[in-house]
Amino acid sequence: MKNSKAQIIGLTLGLLSAILPATIAVAGEAEATEHSRKGVEFAKDKQYDKAAEAFSKAIQENSKGARHYSNRGKAYRAGGKLKEAEDDFSKVIELDAKDFNAYSERGKVRVGLKKYDDAIGDLTKAIDIEEGDIDSYRWRAFAQLSKNAYEEAISDYSFVIEEKPDDAQALERRGFAYRSAKKFDEAAEDFTKLIKKSPKDVEAYRRRGVAYSEGGKHKEAIEDFEQVLKLKPGDEDAQNRLKYSQSKAKDPAAPVSSPPPAKTS
Repeated sequence: MKNSKAQIIGLTLGLLSAILPATIAVAGEAEATEHSRKGVEFAKDKQYDKAAEAFSKAIQENSKGARHYSNRGKAYRAGGKLKEAEDDFSKVIELDAKDFNAYSERGKVRVGLKKYDDAIGDLTKAIDIEEGDIDSYRWRAFAQLSKNAYEEAISDYSFVIEEKPDDAQALERRGFAYRSAKKFDEAAEDFTKLIKKSPKDVEAYRRRGVAYSEGGKHKEAIEDFEQVLKLKPGDEDAQNRLKYSQSKAKDPAAPVSSPPPAKTS
């Protein structure tokens, strides 16, 4: 269950703060704005260290400009410097305690640092300020999932799916949360939705097969594992799971070695 670096970078670039204020009323802000402009260009080229340096120069010109700390924090986060990013978003919150985006960004960073309880606190604060912020719900769900709080994760992913019914990642992860909570029928339903969207999604068939198998529906599991093998011949995991379900379907009471742990999101 990892958020890809490409996804994180994409989110980061999309959330870079606007660099042009309506008016320049703070001493040094004109110079700070120019440094910030250069930082954004570096970030677009994925030169995150140079971007952070440019935003640092902006901060030197205007140490009270919250957006410069925010931009540098996003550059740090995209470049994998999570502790530095956490410090910058904390500074933004110090300067503006009602900035929901700063709480959301610090929460995401804290997920990366595996500070799940702190992350949940930040993301909840962001949601309290900006109730409809889908991104904060998504990341809070992931934090809940990471600490095995399955019901809470299901609730947050359900909000995301209600707002974005075609969100494949949210469906996949809610399905995993359902399965982990032993709600196998609900898990299978989510994976079925993924299969309808992408009929050749090997992993969706595999995950649904696992949900069926763990829920005791071995005939349905057999069909899914056979489909995995049609799409991906020779898949050892599917072969093992197919044999297990075939044995259980033939004689549920027969002692059979359990298949390997299921793959997760």
